[in-house]
Amino acid sequence: MVQNGRVRTSPGGSALFTSCAAAYLGSKVGIIGTIGEDYPPKILKRLKTLHIDIHFLRETPRPSTRFQITRNNGSRKLRLIEPGSHVVAPRSTGRFQGAHLGPVFHEIQSSLITTLRKRCEFLSADLQGFIRTISANGAVRTVPRSLSRLIGQCDMVQASIEEARSQIGSRDPRVILNRFLTMQAEYAIVTMGEKGSWLGSQHDGTYFVPPFSDHSIRDSTGAGDVFAGSWLSTYLSTKDPVWASSVGSAFASLASRRTGLSKFGLSRRELLRRAGWVYNRVKAFEIMRDLGRSNE
Repeated sequence: MVQNGRVRTSPGGSALFTSCAAAYLGSKVGIIGTIGEDYPPKILKRLKTLHIDIHFLRETPRPSTRFQITRNNGSRKLRLIEPGSHVVAPRSTGRFQGAHLGPVFHEIQSSLITTLRKRCEFLSADLQGFIRTISANGAVRTVPRSLSRLIGQCDMVQASIEEARSQIGSRDPRVILNRFLTMQAEYAIVTMGEKGSWLGSQHDGTYFVPPFSDHSIRDSTGAGDVFAGSWLSTYLSTKDPVWASSVGSAFASLASRRTGLSKFGLSRRELLRRAGWVYNRVKAFEIMRDLGRSNE
């Protein structure tokens, strides 16, 4: 992390933030992934104290995945330093209620997705790591990919508005949701940072979920991952996608007040207060099935 000339190193990544959010809400969570021999042991110990099972983390001789995030005057630039290794499915994990695909740079291959789909009841995915590429200097950008097979295997798919625009070619969140839903995902979510998020459902219409404004934002890194983890955990326990989105919005705002794993040292009472505030301000819209087709 480089900001205003200062440099600091912090644990991150979708698997970490998503898992910590779900575990905080009471889910029994494990991480399937890879780390290098350089990964700090103290972080692994901290994950254990947060009740996260790291039994399926595989250590490889290659360095751990690393990014450089540079913030300057409101802008954010991402550069890949080390891509890490592909994630390999453990031989035996048994079955589980839900799984979230959170790649950061193509570490999840189609064979793993197929395996996880067979082993879980509900599969969600964040598109970011599936659609990234890098320039000669390592700068990360998104490029259009064929996503229909991936999305068709998922029950919920999530993307930031910038990532979704790069794939759909539209700036309208409702058009984007419609396109994702036509690829057979049960739910689709488009996050927009300080502008809130949109939730689309195959059967229950479209919803605008407002943000919870917080003037104490310190580090929004991982906010989308926190949203995804808290959404999945809440949905699996309540089967209410709107309440799950409200909890996701509230959790993302609270977690952004801190950095690294300290993001999860927060007040449960304040989290529920914020989630209730968001839930009472959600706006519902009708399903607009022809909206995406007319803009293709």
